[in-house]
Amino acid sequence: MTRAQPVVVSVVAVMAAMAWAPAAVAQDPVIAAAGDIACDPADPNFNGGAGIDGYCRQRATSDLLVGASLAAVLPLGDVQYNSASLTNILQVYDPTWGRVKSISRPILGNHESSGTGYFDYFNGTGAADGPAGARGKGYYSFDVGSWHLVALNSNCDRVACSAGSEQEQWLRADLAAHPATCTLAYSHHARYSSGHDGSNTFMQPIWEALDDADAEILLSGHSHDYERFAPLDRNGNLDQAGGIRQFVVGTGGAFFTGGLDSRIANSEVAQNDTFGVLFLTLHASSYDWSFVPEAGKTFTDSGSGSCHGPPPPPPPPPPPAPPADVTAPVISGLRASPQRFSIPPERAAAIKRGTTFRYRLSEASTVRVALSRRSGGRKVGGRCRRPTRANRGRPRCILYRKAGGFIQQGAAGSNARRFGGTIGGRKLSPGTFRASFVATDVAGNRSRRNAVRFTILRAKPRLGSR
Repeated sequence: MTRAQPVVVSVVAVMAAMAWAPAAVAQDPVIAAAGDIACDPADPNFNGGAGIDGYCRQRATSDLLVGASLAAVLPLGDVQYNSASLTNILQVYDPTWGRVKSISRPILGNHESSGTGYFDYFNGTGAADGPAGARGKGYYSFDVGSWHLVALNSNCDRVACSAGSEQEQWLRADLAAHPATCTLAYSHHARYSSGHDGSNTFMQPIWEALDDADAEILLSGHSHDYERFAPLDRNGNLDQAGGIRQFVVGTGGAFFTGGLDSRIANSEVAQNDTFGVLFLTLHASSYDWSFVPEAGKTFTDSGSGSCHGPPPPPPPPPPPAPPADVTAPVISGLRASPQRFSIPPERAAAIKRGTTFRYRLSEASTVRVALSRRSGGRKVGGRCRRPTRANRGRPRCILYRKAGGFIQQGAAGSNARRFGGTIGGRKLSPGTFRASFVATDVAGNRSRRNAVRFTILRAKPRLGSR
């Protein structure tokens, strides 16, 4: 197995643990994380719980946690090999990492199987809920200082992770309800990994939900190695300003796996020959990381990053629509002046001699004017009908017949329309007429009909004409 080349300065592990920022603890919380922790008690390398170099080093990694003044410990799944029965957990995990059980907030790995022993150990025998989340679900969230932490169940064949699944919808709702400046998530399976089993595309909907919420960090295990990635966007592209930084920390002590001979894009640091724990100092708007190895080893990795801040709030809803206009326009003061006029043969004289319709409008409207000629009729069945031979014995009545019309754009207030007795170039013959005005506003409301009568007289013949 080829060892990946560390890119940070190596120091003695004991000195690294001592130098790791205890002064910050009083001011800013520190958490620790690693997965793939306790080996099978039947493992030939168990060695009474002490293990040997490269195997069963759960006690050595847990020694880094005890007395470290931590705010929380995040066991990143596969806490107990090869089967996480309660018996095995109590025999190997509990005497080691169990020393910090009171501050542990674990997640399920694929070796936890149904999770019965796992939930019984962390939550209590038969308990429905507790520090490991709801039994049968295993995803939950909590806060450490100003940071929001989200524990996820990446065993998607047991608890679905797909878009629209219960867990994915819960994650999106949880992130929306906790718009923290800094957000950290952790799941056993990594979205991106150069190590054992490689990248996990089934985690893409979870990754996208985290990206949509501008999360800062995703911690994972499963690959038994340590790998740090540059910040990546939702499509796995480098995004130093707004991407998620992923750490694979499968170095809890069980054993190592291969796969680092060829590393995928944007992998910055990787190694699979040193067990250890990742410590994170959670500042109000930034974080520091430090990988501390087990005693006697020298690989370390450290650095800092800034938080993105909470995602921007959604745009405000559009202003409410104005209340519907249901008020009809009103026509008032309608009159024709003069009410009687004649139409001489010359058109210019007709316009001069015509009449002017004057009226007032309550609001700007389109005004339709219908002209009808008065004539005689006969009342039949309660209505005035045109006279015919059949109804000539019926009572007389007044009947108006359509003669034409015009449209005018009326303004609010006073309006006037000159009318010379001509419609569409056609002179109206003498008689009595009714002009019916109806106004319609921009909302489609129509006024009540107003009418005015006028009379066109027969023009007097000029002197000297036959």
